[in-house]
Amino acid sequence: MRQWLAIAFGMILVAGLWPMSAMAERLEGELDGNEREWYILRQDNESSATFTDVGDGDFLVDIVGFADPDGRRSRDSLSISMAFKDGELLHYDVLNLIGTSAMPPVYTSEGADVRLTLDTFAVEGGVARVVGSVKGVLALQEALGDAPNLEEGIDIAVAFDITASRIEY
Repeated sequence: MRQWLAIAFGMILVAGLWPMSAMAERLEGELDGNEREWYILRQDNESSATFTDVGDGDFLVDIVGFADPDGRRSRDSLSISMAFKDGELLHYDVLNLIGTSAMPPVYTSEGADVRLTLDTFAVEGGVARVVGSVKGVLALQEALGDAPNLEEGIDIAVAFDITASRIEY
């Protein structure tokens, strides 16, 4: 009898956890030589990974991963923004906030040597799956209006497998 209870309990546990593991998200890798992980935050109908269908096969994707898994209190974050046309990646920006505000100093892909490799971009209903990696050197932008400085940059090698939620206007 105990075996059946253990098996039944195990099956209930697996059935309950399966959707969570199937939706596991990953935004992790190395930043400035240190292993890092950022969390996609979700609460109610809001997410820190979103996409917008702007029509005619154009999509905008914004992924913001936070170092703090419990909330948005931390400004320590990694942001990857992408623009797509007919499923092809047109443009991307990577930003690492390093201070306590959303203003510089920041590390940015603007004026830097960063490559984004996209493995998957697929939209199905209200979600988009985005899989790829970012690799290169982010440039330091010390103040708003200053040109980013690649000489004071940091290395980045981050992989992502994210499910973004649709934003409706």
